[in-house]
Amino acid sequence: MVFQNIIKMKNIKIIIIAFLLICPVLSNAQNKDVVELTLETCRNMAKENSEQVKIADENISKANGEKKAAQSAWLPNISLKGTGMYTNTQINQELTLPTKVFDMSTGELVPNIAVNPLTGEPIIGPDGNPVFNTYAYMPLDITLQGGFIASLSAEQPIYAGGKIIAGNKMADTGEKMAEENRNLKTSEVLFDSDKSYYTYLSVKEKVVLAKKYQSLLAQLVKTVEDSYQTGMINQNELLKVKVQYNEASLQVQKAENGLELARMSLCRVIGVDFNTQIEINDSISRETESIDNMAASAKDRVEYQLLQSNVEMAKQNIKMVQGDYLPNAGVSLGYNYYSVLLQGMDNYSSHGFNAIASVKIPITSFGERKGKVKSAKADYNIKQYELQQAEEYLQLEIEQARLNLLDAQTRVEMTKTSQEQANENLRISRDNYNLGMETIVNLLEAQAEWQKAYSNKIDALTDLKIKESNYLRVTNRFKSND
Repeated sequence: MVFQNIIKMKNIKIIIIAFLLICPVLSNAQNKDVVELTLETCRNMAKENSEQVKIADENISKANGEKKAAQSAWLPNISLKGTGMYTNTQINQELTLPTKVFDMSTGELVPNIAVNPLTGEPIIGPDGNPVFNTYAYMPLDITLQGGFIASLSAEQPIYAGGKIIAGNKMADTGEKMAEENRNLKTSEVLFDSDKSYYTYLSVKEKVVLAKKYQSLLAQLVKTVEDSYQTGMINQNELLKVKVQYNEASLQVQKAENGLELARMSLCRVIGVDFNTQIEINDSISRETESIDNMAASAKDRVEYQLLQSNVEMAKQNIKMVQGDYLPNAGVSLGYNYYSVLLQGMDNYSSHGFNAIASVKIPITSFGERKGKVKSAKADYNIKQYELQQAEEYLQLEIEQARLNLLDAQTRVEMTKTSQEQANENLRISRDNYNLGMETIVNLLEAQAEWQKAYSNKIDALTDLKIKESNYLRVTNRFKSND
């Protein structure tokens, strides 16, 4: 009895431990996030969580800052500068200074020079300088403690060789390029989100197809087993059906694994956790709005506009290089205040305004100007050739996308016809088998053809949706469809 009670207690402990282990799993399963998606919400979430778009936004902010900096070149540069100095320097020196006397005829002070009474000429000393009648003795004992100087200045360029104008135009072009780059990155992100969205729908349809095919074979297995039990068919036919059923079960497993990978890929694109569950009330068979697939111009593409802006930047860079070797002129206004600190004496200070005009005229750079301008012009020509070359490639890509879209539309119509024929063929084959007019091999083949036709239709519809998104991308129409 005691032994049985111990066993019961152990069983209870095992049940409790198992329950505690299962609870977190159940809690996680119940707390899994679920996101309901449509094509629009998928695109919006992909844009909001895309690092490429975020980087493009920061580049726009950077270009705005550079534009404001370029515009400030038209305005004066005002600065306040202060300098202070501390020292303990003692100046101890005896000075002998010449004197002056009052001239009655002119009313001014004149040097008190000693004159030779005989010649009336100034007396010259051994050092070659005139000798004075009297000298003033001045012992100097000063301790310098320091001083400071403060200045307020405003500098205004008047002419900078055209560099200010060219710099502002380059800043405007840079801002435009940043916005165009954002449109390009947005189109790429939207196209990637569309591919992931339609791929998920496609694999989801493949799971439905695999399960439906498995269900057909399950029904056939039951029918054949009944016939085998009554002795109407041999075991070989039953085994053939079971082999096909096992393969169909394996296809279901593969399709479900593929759906899980497609879900995780879609989670990555829209920026949510990989464990997030996706719910999409949509079908790959849903008809989309008709797209005008007439050939568009390469000049309407963002890539072309970016290259065009590169040409403009290279053009303004020529003017910037030339401006380095043209005359420059500017004015400067300033106010200075300085003071000297003396120990035991009054501080000495002074202040005043100043105005400065400057002109710089380059004369020769020994070939430097010619070389740099030549290099800038060559870069401008390169950008033009790249633009011409890109226009041809971009136009070819548009035409290829348009033809691919037409082919995808034709393929969808063909697969629809094939599916209708496969449905009819399966119906006839099933009826003939039930009447004993057809073998099990023919029926299995009809079911396989039906599955293949259904799968081809799903692939064709998926390809059509992706081709439509690609055509929107290459014709720069995502801006009005996102």
